[in-house]
Amino acid sequence: MMIEVNSNQSADAHSVSAELKRKILNGDFEFDERLPAERSIAQQFGCSRGTVRVAMERLEGLKLIERRIGSGTFVRHKPMASESEIANRTSPLELIDVRLGVETQVIRLAVANATATNLQAVENTLLELEALSAGCEPEAFSRADQAFHLSLAECTGNALMLWLCSHINDVRCYRQWSAMKDKILTEEQIRLYNVQHRAIYEAVVSRDMHAAEKETIQHLELAKNDLLGATR
Repeated sequence: MMIEVNSNQSADAHSVSAELKRKILNGDFEFDERLPAERSIAQQFGCSRGTVRVAMERLEGLKLIERRIGSGTFVRHKPMASESEIANRTSPLELIDVRLGVETQVIRLAVANATATNLQAVENTLLELEALSAGCEPEAFSRADQAFHLSLAECTGNALMLWLCSHINDVRCYRQWSAMKDKILTEEQIRLYNVQHRAIYEAVVSRDMHAAEKETIQHLELAKNDLLGATR
């Protein structure tokens, strides 16, 4: 049933819905919280209940609320966790599981789509990794490692894939991972990682998708074992 709305009521409804929307998005009303009754909202805003109904229809259309017959109106909006919350809740195993899922697809797309300019950028990041001294700071190697993997993501030509990889890198940068880097990034492990980085690069340059995928999985499996060992 359509509610007939005059211009004044429309303006009032816009004002009511805008304020309720602001409160929902700011977390003043939390996910699955029951909103006050229409009568109470009307009194708060000094408007009619009809105006409130129009405002509620607008919020429902935005998927911010849902009206449950016999129960009331509830907040449907569920804010996404912040990046720091995600990082704090992500275990080493979960991180590598995500990387295995994402980066195996990255390497397939890199083999298929990389341009000469992309490959030069990958080689540059690889040379920076290999130029680091054996006794370099773990943080320096970690930054160069992230740049290498991000350059592979750029080879895909896929903006969404690059965005995903950037956020995975962001999780790897949070403070709770620092102690693990100090344990993992020994001189010998850095050498092994760089052997694998070189193998991945050469497979991509050769357009050998099978080899590139195999080398990527082996690299991430090694990183997975190292991370799990660092948490024991």
